Amino acid sequence: MMQKKNTLQIASLITWFILLVGMIILLPNSLSWNSSFSQQLPTKDAPSATIVYTNSNGTLSTKQRKAIQENQKKLKANQKFLGLKSIEAGNDSNAAHRLNSTDKSTELSILHFKESQKQFHILIPQIYSLIQTTGVHAYITGNDVLQIARVQATQAANKLVIVISCILVVLILGLIFRSVLVPLITLLLSGIIYLSSFSIATLATRFLSMPYTAYTNTIILVVSFGLFPIAATVFYRFYCDHYENQNAVRKSYWDSWLPTLLSIVPIIALSSLLLLARNTTLRSLWILSVSITLVWIAFYTLMPAFTEFLDDLFFWPGNGKSLNPSFSFWHSSAILGKKRSLISLISIFILVLLVSLIKMTPLNWSSVVDTPFLSQAKVGASVITSHYPVGKVSPITITLTNKQPITTTKNMATLNQLTQKLKANKNVANVYSVAQPSGISLTNLYVNKQIASVTSQLSAANLNLTNTQKSLKKSQKQLKNLNLTSALKQLSKNATNLSKIQSQSSQVANQADELTTDITTMQSQQAEIDRAIRSGKTSRNSTGIQRALSSLSTHNKNLISDLKTLRHNIGVVSSNNNVIADNISQVEDDQQSVTDDFDKVQSVLKTTGVALTKDSKNVQIAQQNLIGEQSYLDNLSKSGILNVLYMTSVDLRTDPMKNALSQFNESNNKETTISVVLNKTTASIKATSTLKQVQQLTNATLSGTSLSKSFLHYSGETVDVAKQQQALNHDLTHLVPWLIGLVILYLLIISQSLFAIYASISLLITFWGGLQLTNWFSNLLLKTPLLADVPIISGLIVSCLSLGILIPIILRTTRATTDNYLSAINFFDPLLILIGIMTLIPLLALGFTQLLSFIQIALIVFISQLVWGLLFPIGITAALHLSYDKN
Repeated sequence: MMQKKNTLQIASLITWFILLVGMIILLPNSLSWNSSFSQQLPTKDAPSATIVYTNSNGTLSTKQRKAIQENQKKLKANQKFLGLKSIEAGNDSNAAHRLNSTDKSTELSILHFKESQKQFHILIPQIYSLIQTTGVHAYITGNDVLQIARVQATQAANKLVIVISCILVVLILGLIFRSVLVPLITLLLSGIIYLSSFSIATLATRFLSMPYTAYTNTIILVVSFGLFPIAATVFYRFYCDHYENQNAVRKSYWDSWLPTLLSIVPIIALSSLLLLARNTTLRSLWILSVSITLVWIAFYTLMPAFTEFLDDLFFWPGNGKSLNPSFSFWHSSAILGKKRSLISLISIFILVLLVSLIKMTPLNWSSVVDTPFLSQAKVGASVITSHYPVGKVSPITITLTNKQPITTTKNMATLNQLTQKLKANKNVANVYSVAQPSGISLTNLYVNKQIASVTSQLSAANLNLTNTQKSLKKSQKQLKNLNLTSALKQLSKNATNLSKIQSQSSQVANQADELTTDITTMQSQQAEIDRAIRSGKTSRNSTGIQRALSSLSTHNKNLISDLKTLRHNIGVVSSNNNVIADNISQVEDDQQSVTDDFDKVQSVLKTTGVALTKDSKNVQIAQQNLIGEQSYLDNLSKSGILNVLYMTSVDLRTDPMKNALSQFNESNNKETTISVVLNKTTASIKATSTLKQVQQLTNATLSGTSLSKSFLHYSGETVDVAKQQQALNHDLTHLVPWLIGLVILYLLIISQSLFAIYASISLLITFWGGLQLTNWFSNLLLKTPLLADVPIISGLIVSCLSLGILIPIILRTTRATTDNYLSAINFFDPLLILIGIMTLIPLLALGFTQLLSFIQIALIVFISQLVWGLLFPIGITAALHLSYDKN
């Protein structure tokens, strides 16, 4: 029959019930919580996504490419709804060389989202449904998508860890303590701690802006379903032998609350101080202090209440004494360390030295390796890796924002110079900018190219001048050969001859007139002769006289006929002379005009001759100047100024530059981007070191230019990794040493002996050894080094487990002697197997998730705790013996 319940225990149960109900009510909606906090990207940069279209059977066909283009139209149609700022497609002229694979089997599209886009993780599946293409495998990936996929995978793994832990707790505790209530009560309290911790974490994140990541939930469940069951198991081990004596149980509670509180104080302080860290993951583990505190409160409030209520029903009939192992490993090891202290320490030193010879490869900062194998983001990333050069689709993006437009000639020249200098880095594959949109120099816009054109034009001008000089000399020679003076003399002589001809024509005309008069006279005489002959016939004069008159008449007639013929001929000549006279008059007029024209031509030709002489001299001077200019250009070609881009406003209006401006420039050309493609893995150490060189080179190049006051913003996977590395390196060098120092100081205060120093050294060495060995195993078996977040989380878990044992050992020691510490160490011998088994529960749960980071965390914790459990009693006893014992 159950005993009367303690009023305090009832009050405790009621209080916890009220608090738990309130915590559950205050839990946020999972959808809004994921949107606002748990699945948000770690940076505030505008997210982007890469769509992968690939044909596993070979080249993309024309039909498949058309189908892909149809998908692009769907995305553009939903651009506003999806919150897209721009889309880069494989058919874009400026992007085809970057987005199409060389084997033509894969094509990419880059989606750029708006900075205010908070539903990025919700949009991914919606975009995935829009890009499905018949005959083509389509995936959506990219650094931001992979980060979301990793967060989602971690959240799914956290749920799986809870399920596996619950199953293992039920099986292991049920078998060990032969009870159904023991595992159920343990899981009930673990669930209360988990819900309370998670509720506090969400409230603090929403109202106090406390950091939160998926690992925040991981550390809560590890504490709730891992560390708490260990503490509960230790209590059950004691309680199963004393549950019939409640006074002994109450006394055990009263005697242990202060030691346990002192044990968790450094853990609470340590995890609270993590808020000072710069690394996001490290800061988000502040919840450890809340969870540990809730474990302690629940242990000393709820556990007594349940033991009071359940009483003898807690266990099955019988006790657990039969399960007490005759195990004394720590005792035997401590004795060996005391007897063979020097040899033990030397052996441990040699072992540590051997482990240190294992090369510690750099941490892996990639999000790809920590996502499930079947994740479309991981498959898409694998396709990109197999079809594209390293880093081609994950460039370092430099965003330059200036107060004035950057499209001036000087600014464009500066951007081009920066692009050229960035290309010169051996770790840079190519650089794309508004000055080089296709990654190739615009040679036709360089000063040297333009000077080459000018030089060519000058050479042509020189050739033309030479030809002109030859023509001038030929013209001068032709002018000399014209002999205008002789021509004028001949014209004067011709005029004189024409005058003589005109005079002779006048004489012929006069003679023709006289001949006409003579013919008239002879005709009148012939008439008289004819009358005389007729009168002679009548008067019958002598025959001789008639015959003489007849003969004279005949002769006279013949003479008149001849004269008429002559007159006729003279008339014709006179008529011709008249025509000649008219022609001579016209010729004289023309002659005078020609003479006048020749006078003018002679004057002009004299002037032209003088000008030709001067022009010939000017050509010679121009040729001499051209030789000087050519010499200047030759000297100029040896200077660096020829490698400067010279782009005018006319060049900016060409189609290629319009496309480049729309692709790289925003905000009315006051903002431009430069994409630096590395030939190294974007999340590697070499990539981040190259980023530093890029930043230094960019600042140096812009210094002293009109862009020197521009705001520079760097983004991309390499930039994100570099920020995380810098934050973690800062924390490891500035915060972690202080935390370790505070823990050691705390141990020194409560121990007041060298035990604190030796124990801390053993803890650090074993944890470092666990990192080394796990990194080696991971490289050997999994082909990848430790993930960046793994050492942080595993280090906290190891610290909690180790301090949970070290501080009770110190508190059980009244004086700083080897024997006293041996006695305190031996106290844990009966509990080692139980603690070891219960420690395996969260480690197995983490391992069964098949998430790489969880597997590595489990391996580090397991190896560290195993090595520490094996070497701690030997090493600490040997060191204490050499320090305190005289013999």
